[in-house]
Amino acid sequence: MKESVDLLIYNIKEIVTPIAPYPKKEKLMKDISIISNGAIAIKDGKIYDISSNEKIRDLYKGEFEIDLRNENIVLPGFVDPHTHLLFGGSREDEFLLRLEGADYLEIQKRGGGIIKTKNDTFSFPEKILIEETKKRLNSGISYGITTFEIKSGYGLNIDKEIILLEIINKLREESKMKIIPTLLLHLLPEDEEIDVFLNDLSDILPYIIEKNLSHNIDIFIEKGAFDIETSDKILNKAKNLNFKISLHIDQFNDINGVDLAIKYNANSVSHIDLTKEEKLYTLGKKNIVGIIFPLERLIFSREPKRGREIIDSGVPLSISTDFNPGTSPSLNFPLIISLSVIRESLTVEEAINASTINSAYALNLSDEIGSIEKGKRADLIIFELDSYKKIPYFVGMNFIKYVIINGEVMKIV
Repeated sequence: MKESVDLLIYNIKEIVTPIAPYPKKEKLMKDISIISNGAIAIKDGKIYDISSNEKIRDLYKGEFEIDLRNENIVLPGFVDPHTHLLFGGSREDEFLLRLEGADYLEIQKRGGGIIKTKNDTFSFPEKILIEETKKRLNSGISYGITTFEIKSGYGLNIDKEIILLEIINKLREESKMKIIPTLLLHLLPEDEEIDVFLNDLSDILPYIIEKNLSHNIDIFIEKGAFDIETSDKILNKAKNLNFKISLHIDQFNDINGVDLAIKYNANSVSHIDLTKEEKLYTLGKKNIVGIIFPLERLIFSREPKRGREIIDSGVPLSISTDFNPGTSPSLNFPLIISLSVIRESLTVEEAINASTINSAYALNLSDEIGSIEKGKRADLIIFELDSYKKIPYFVGMNFIKYVIINGEVMKIV
């Protein structure tokens, strides 16, 4: 007698997934498993079994079944490890100014950039912010994103950052997808002395842990933002409270932020556009994930092939949308994969690992998500394609047929 499962997906042309060990780096970045004519059994929101079509159909029957007729492929859900999804307003004027050659920091000094988004965000009632962010979450699902890291960062003082973390947690509680809240320190408060800010932060970090608002901290280490000395003091406090650390570094200037990532054994570092080769090697030895943003790099007209340089330096590479209102306003993850292959010189296999298991590893979640393996969350994408190599080939196009989150087939909107 066949065992009953909640969902059975069968006649799958290709099941494409990363396999252990994790994280993927160097030659292992190209290492993926492909099961042709396969099937997946799902029970209680988890991958219950995965094997050949014949074996799975002999063993199980599904309460609900999807027959892909040997025409479609299945991948793990995309994991987006770095987003600024919660904000109000938009910055299309700055987008056009930047295309005309305006400098990012120059725009910020004029009251644009992060400061504008801070002002816009707190001009909206919480209800509207939640509604708009839910729309973005649904858009992300339609592009195959099943896990979002969402940063605060548009409060620019401690009290307002707490408000943003509380909103992110409300979204997390209401969503079927996995949402990871992160406390982001974007800029120092304009109206507060550094010592006062650090004292306030010392008081509030334990509160954030106690109330389960976040266990992750990120700092924008850059000229015009947080310097090395201040960041070091903050990270020392955070590390003592067991915060997981990620850092924005070397985006516009190399001010040795990578040294703090190494000192505090960060989970991940983002941007690393200007990180020197010898520092990349050290990041790789420590398995610190490097997160790059192919669309943001295109918008800023960065030199191509940085992704290839990072992989060749031994760093586990992750790719992300960096969704934000100023420099990367898109959640189209298939496009991100295309840009990774076209501009960053990744192979398709490397791009798949970078968008799934390495991103999960960056969030300390590689034992739960990022690959299609027994016991992991059933977060899956079904593409209306007959080969995974066609995902980057169809640039900017979305062939996603179904998205499954925690075992539930989601409505694509």
